[in-house]
Amino acid sequence: MSERVVSEQFRVFYDALSQNLFSLDEMVVLINKTLPTIADELTLGRVETIFIAPESVYEPRGLYKVIAGYDDPNGFAEETYEKSFTTAEGGTVKLFANPKKGCTWSDVDKENIDFLLQVLYVSCSRLRLLSLMQQTTKIDMLTGSLNAIGLNEKIGMLYAKHELGEYASIFSNIKNFKYTNQHFGSQAGDYILKQYSILSRGFLEGDGFFCRLGGDNFVILVKKYCLLRYLMFITDIAISVKVDGKEEIVKVGTKSGVYAIDKDAEPEDVISCASVAFGIARRSRDKDLVYFEQEMLDRTLHDKRISAMFHSALSQNEFHVYYQPKVTLSDNTLCGCEALTRWHQEKIIYPSEFIEILEREGTIRHLDFYMLEGVCKDMRRWLNAGIEPVKVSVNFSKLHLSNTHLEQDIIDVLNAYHIDPKYIEIELTELSDFKHFDRLVAFVNRMHAEGFGISIDDFGTGYSSITLFRDLNADVVKLDKSLVDNIAGDHARRADAVIVRSIINMARELDIDVIAEGVETKEQAEFLRSNGCRMAQGFLYDRPLTHDDFEKRLLHRAYTV
Repeated sequence: MSERVVSEQFRVFYDALSQNLFSLDEMVVLINKTLPTIADELTLGRVETIFIAPESVYEPRGLYKVIAGYDDPNGFAEETYEKSFTTAEGGTVKLFANPKKGCTWSDVDKENIDFLLQVLYVSCSRLRLLSLMQQTTKIDMLTGSLNAIGLNEKIGMLYAKHELGEYASIFSNIKNFKYTNQHFGSQAGDYILKQYSILSRGFLEGDGFFCRLGGDNFVILVKKYCLLRYLMFITDIAISVKVDGKEEIVKVGTKSGVYAIDKDAEPEDVISCASVAFGIARRSRDKDLVYFEQEMLDRTLHDKRISAMFHSALSQNEFHVYYQPKVTLSDNTLCGCEALTRWHQEKIIYPSEFIEILEREGTIRHLDFYMLEGVCKDMRRWLNAGIEPVKVSVNFSKLHLSNTHLEQDIIDVLNAYHIDPKYIEIELTELSDFKHFDRLVAFVNRMHAEGFGISIDDFGTGYSSITLFRDLNADVVKLDKSLVDNIAGDHARRADAVIVRSIINMARELDIDVIAEGVETKEQAEFLRSNGCRMAQGFLYDRPLTHDDFEKRLLHRAYTV
């Protein structure tokens, strides 16, 4: 090796390339800055490095990067010395060198140039590998989109440049993707995710950033001027999928929450606010797109507080059983009651503030059994005191029906307090969209066999009410308050009266009792009684009563209205 190759200047250049660089762009800067210092001793007129990366999740369109190393201001000779290397990822590094103008290279010169080009190749490969390692922490491996880390880096960058307010954030989820995966298979599902991501990134190029959080959940940052065009774009994406050798077109729709980022927003608001709006869209039956509003965040924080407090409140017996009497319309006497819950803290928290939250999270199941046990405790005290109870209906969410031991779990609670099932009616709630009808029928039949009564809550408000009426062997259906409000009096509506009358007649033909909830006026009560409804509950008779007040009602069962 020639002495000039190991000169101090070349050693500095070599060490710098070997140790101090973190990106290809930094390599370009270093080469352009330092290579001229050794060009004379190498009689180097020109050097150029070209890096070609293959297509991958990191570079969906590949990468062609020219790293202009050095050009002598006086020009260079036509003689070109060329080297080509393959990188570990299957890419290519091509290097070209020319002598100074008017010079030719000896074999020793070429040996020195060859060494220089190898140094450039090794540096380029090392920096590319380092770049890929950095990308793996920021890129989703399936789709090549940003992951959460990569998105947060972009958000931080925009925030630092005071540009965050130029964007809107979108939290999106592919509709019915679980079904798509089951129908076409997981391999096709992955292909759909990839294509959806590629199409979205292609649309956004230069106007936003696309991130896959995981599964079929995505977060998109898009320039506000492009927001409406992007939202229209994602409503009409069709992807061709090959299944069993056949091409099938899959329409990809989304549920999305949108946050038009405020100019004073903090980085953590970008995803959280869009996510809050998405949560509302996801729960909606008729809205696929919801824009964020501040009260949504307030509601979400309230829901989280309720959720965080629930288990502690349950263990500390902060939930109390209240009883709303049921009255026989023919003689205005007590014939039963419904067990309702009240959450006692510094003030009473009513079910409207927490039941929907617990239902959504599934923790309503703990509360339902807590209430059943509370009813059984009260009933055992009344029986021990010689007070004859009435039948109590206890609400049970449809979520319980996924428990194959539900029937036995209910029976075990009654057995623990030696309560006859004739005193308990299981009131099934939120059944309008329940899909596993066989399980529901099996539950009702087993409960009947054990001596329990079964009632259906909020009858008349769901699409499947008639099916439940026809095929489910229920003892009682409860007319929803929304149907009762306008059957009589100043606000009477003929349509409501006809519907209620028809439901009562159908029930009577099927040997099913009807109870009307929310009865507040004598006119409503009289309409119901005269049309064959046997029972009612509502403020006309009593509001929900505490244990002590209901015990007094058990001793004096007649009402004067």
